[in-house]
Amino acid sequence: MALDRKIAYINLTTGDIEIKPIPMEVRKKFLGGRGLDAYLLYNHTKKGCDPLGPDNALIISGGILCATLASATARTHVMAKSPLTGLLGSCNMGGFFAPEMAWAGFHHLVIKGKAKRPSYIYINNGNIEIRDAANIWGKTVTDTQWAIHDELNDKEVKSLVIGPAGENLVAFANVMTGVKNAGGRTGMGAVMGSKNLKAVACRGTMDVKITHPVEALEYNKKFIEQITGAKVSQTQGTLGTPFIWGATNSWGGVRTENFRYNQLEYADDIEPERIDEIATETMGPYHMSGCFGCQVHCRAQYKIPSGKYKGKYDEGPEYTSQGAFGAEVGCRSAETVLAGNHLVDQFGMDNLETGSIISWAMECFEEGLITKDQTDGIDLRFGNDEAVLEMIERICYRKGWLGDVLAKGGIPASKDIGKNSFDYLIQVKGMNNLHSDERATPALALNIATSSRGSDHLRSRPAIDLYHLPEKVLRKIYSTPVPYDGPLSSEHTEYVGKPWQVFWQ
Repeated sequence: MALDRKIAYINLTTGDIEIKPIPMEVRKKFLGGRGLDAYLLYNHTKKGCDPLGPDNALIISGGILCATLASATARTHVMAKSPLTGLLGSCNMGGFFAPEMAWAGFHHLVIKGKAKRPSYIYINNGNIEIRDAANIWGKTVTDTQWAIHDELNDKEVKSLVIGPAGENLVAFANVMTGVKNAGGRTGMGAVMGSKNLKAVACRGTMDVKITHPVEALEYNKKFIEQITGAKVSQTQGTLGTPFIWGATNSWGGVRTENFRYNQLEYADDIEPERIDEIATETMGPYHMSGCFGCQVHCRAQYKIPSGKYKGKYDEGPEYTSQGAFGAEVGCRSAETVLAGNHLVDQFGMDNLETGSIISWAMECFEEGLITKDQTDGIDLRFGNDEAVLEMIERICYRKGWLGDVLAKGGIPASKDIGKNSFDYLIQVKGMNNLHSDERATPALALNIATSSRGSDHLRSRPAIDLYHLPEKVLRKIYSTPVPYDGPLSSEHTEYVGKPWQVFWQ
């Protein structure tokens, strides 16, 4: 049954592995996924521990419905103390890893200690072993997964991995699975790297049974019909998340050049239709793919059409990559957006944090706070496409003075750069801001100010706010499951009713 999945406690220092059931009283309180992870982190990580030290527990999980046929339940969650913020580190990604881990017998892994040498964990139908990773250390994200397939002689193995950024302890390194499924923002890849843990690989064929399968499938059909029938899902299934770029940019909701502006002018080349034309449609009529159990299929497959990285395959880009390697850095080239997206995917770096910290460095450079000597001669001005791609690589490998400094994250970097560089840093709780201008949407501003992990559009984002739904419809939504008779507004620019919307979301 779904409830018989277990927790594995793995100590990389000693090699000890302990497998335990999940107590029902804990299930009733926290269900699974992020809630249960927070409980485990609280009980297994000491107050004041070093985020990159062996005592920081790394928690990997899937939700309680993971590996069933329930829609959109394939998410993998990773939690630890964040090396970027020093606060709660939490990230979530799509793909196929968490279902495979459930089929292998586990809903949660608690990983502590530090391996003496590069290692990876292999889980196969309830069995767990710690294996040598010397041959895959240093490899990029997809190369790592292919190498594990070859070593285990099984292409069905699903792996959660880090790239070179995680190995080099970049404070905003991701954990990754597949080509582009990214657990980002809070540096969980750096936590894995600090443990000499390159990957967790899973293979499972164990049944995940539910008590009333026919009734559950019938119930899920309603969700599938709603999801596939919605115009927003159909559009996202054609263009991916970039479909919102044009509208957001047109009404001034895009953070541009480190918040100097809120709109990127003359940006036709990075519109989703243009990217689709030159990069994704070249993959054929079926160039959209999706995650396990999701009917939207919002992930575009593409090849970079020109430039230094011509012909390289990747997936996406997401709306956040348009912001990170377009508006944020003042670039208007589709090739730069696609190449930047490819580099952070392969290096295992957060695209939001990478684009934000480069744009901040660009403004510091233009204001004379960073010199050309400190950039090793790079002309770090807004709109310099080559400089953007060069800085992504320099941050990943901590090349040069500036690459090493920026790899630490915004607040530590501002201390190294000094002067009044901190005044130009746009961050919340040590995490750089997302690629939207919150001044246009009070609900989003309140969301990022109160989010548990810092500036974040994936915790309590009232996206419904942007649809200008009639108040009657909004009241029906926001009165479920608790009745709400307070003020509401259909206008996203209003302040009325926004606290309840953020709380509800």
